[in-house]
Formats: sequence, structure tokens, C-alpha cells
Amino acid sequence: MDLAAWAIAVMEFLGGPGTMLVIAAEALFPPIPGEILLPFAGVTAAENHQHVLVPIAWTTAGSVLGGLGVYSVGRALGLRRTRALVQRLPLLEESDVDAAMRFFDRYGFPAVAIARFVPMVRTFISIPAGIENMPVWLFALATGLGSGIWNALFVVAGYFFGIAGGEALEGFVRLYSGVVAAIGIIGGIGFLAKRLRDRRRQREETADAG
Repeated sequence: MDLAAWAIAVMEFLGGPGTMLVIAAEALFPPIPGEILLPFAGVTAAENHQHVLVPIAWTTAGSVLGGLGVYSVGRALGLRRTRALVQRLPLLEESDVDAAMRFFDRYGFPAVAIARFVPMVRTFISIPAGIENMPVWLFALATGLGSGIWNALFVVAGYFFGIAGGEALEGFVRLYSGVVAAIGIIGGIGFLAKRLRDRRRQREETADAG
């Protein structure tokens, strides 16, 4: 069973609390595809005859919970130790931390809210917020605002297809899952290629300087 199938099974078995935990895990472990999971929260709610605001509330609570987890890491480690940690992680660079810090320093509250719309970035932006000791309530508010809007778009789409049911729902699931998977693969390959190219350029510059 892949990560998406496992996450959907948890959401169906545990209901709202399971949805919250899965979305929180997506913030802590980005390979769990949040953009696939959110519509299924809407589908499940429709099948259980719940109001559409119920899955929106649970998914937003999960986004805030997961964001607070990453925020706590940044706050506990500080900038120096965060950079040291990033050096040990594959495909991440100190420059990623520096870029996130500059973005947060420049925009603050809007940076946290807007970042919720971008996979991976929404996880990384929580780190400078913690490092800079952004008030917890303000971070939670920004995360909740951005996540609430973003989550609602996907949850509502899934909800209406859940109401339609039958072939419409099956077609939506097949098409949407395929599109998100394709985007994820293309984006991942592009990110990997860029990162490897940047590292090769750095090695060449170091060799030339030596």
C-alpha cells in the first residue's frame, strides 16, 4: 500500500480526527501528497452526509498542528543548528534556509499565509517563523488563514463529486489522482535536476578557485 492509499484508509477509518492527523503528518513529512488527500476528505464527508465545513475545519486544524510541529523545530534549534541539520539532509542546502529566512524577514505574516498554497514551501516557511520567534498565536493564525482557503478549494471539489457519486466520482478520482501524480513526478524531477546542476556548478567553481 502506498502512502496515499494508507493515508486515505486512516481518514476513512478514524473520520475527522484521522483526517487531522494525516494532514498534520503531511506538513511534517511532505512526501504524503496533501493535494491528493484533501479532495478525499470532502468525498468522505459527503458520503457520511456531513456539512462541507466539517472536513474544512478538520483539515485546517491538521495544517495548523503540523505547521506548529515544524515551527517548534526551528524555535528549538535556532539558525545555526538548523543550518547544521540541513547540511546532513539530502537535496537541501544552507541556501534554502537563507532564502526562507529572507522571504520571512521581508513579508512576515503574509509569507506564512501565502506559503500554505505551495507544496514543500509551506513546510519550510515554518522554520524561519520559529527561528525568529514569531508569536505562536500569530503563526497559528497565518497558517490557519492560508490553509483554510487552500484546503477549502480541494475539499469542496471533492465534496461535490462525493454528492454526485457513481461514475462522476470514479472519473474524478481517476483523473485527479493521475494529474496530481504527474505534476508531482515532473516537479520532483525538475527539482532534482536543478539541485544536481547547482551542486555540479559549485564543485566546478571550487575547482577553478583552487
